[in-house]
Amino acid sequence: MKPTPELTAIRDAAQQLAAKNRLLTALGAAQQAALVKAVEPITKQFRSALDDAAAERAEAEAELLRLVEAAPSLFTKPRSITVDGVKTGYRKEEDSLDWSDEKAVMARIENLLPELADLLIRTETTLVKDALGQLTEAHLKRIGVRKVLGADRAFVSVGECDVDKLVKIVLADAARRIGDDEPAKKAGKTKVKANASA
Repeated sequence: MKPTPELTAIRDAAQQLAAKNRLLTALGAAQQAALVKAVEPITKQFRSALDDAAAERAEAEAELLRLVEAAPSLFTKPRSITVDGVKTGYRKEEDSLDWSDEKAVMARIENLLPELADLLIRTETTLVKDALGQLTEAHLKRIGVRKVLGADRAFVSVGECDVDKLVKIVLADAARRIGDDEPAKKAGKTKVKANASA
């Protein structure tokens, strides 16, 4: 069966897109390689000095903190001082709440403060679509779930190249590292602002 002129045009356009995408990918990879090569000497030049300066700064901060912690009486009024842009002293952290057994606290709320239970206890119930998809048509019908067949829809997809995959890996790694830099929050603790009426 001979392809129709429309199908031939679609195949030709897809081939053109593939060629343009290959060119764009090659240019992007060449640019990335050139940037890495250009930046490498600068990175090497400053790496040792930056590492040393970071270590020295950490030591200086630890020493200042040690001195402040050893002399709390110096920080009653004012509670802090600023020297050359560095502020140090004492400040009250936000109050926090703590509990040992979350289920026990929720049970006490439901028994002792039932009128506040909806405000103090978060509950969330949702359907698991992946698991529902494993049920038979008969089971789905019995529980009131309908299977909606996917409609045909036009699409264009460009295959991922190695550079695209590398960019995704680099971005995911950066997001992970940024997340690791944030202080871990302890389960069961919540910061609260002071109540004005307390």
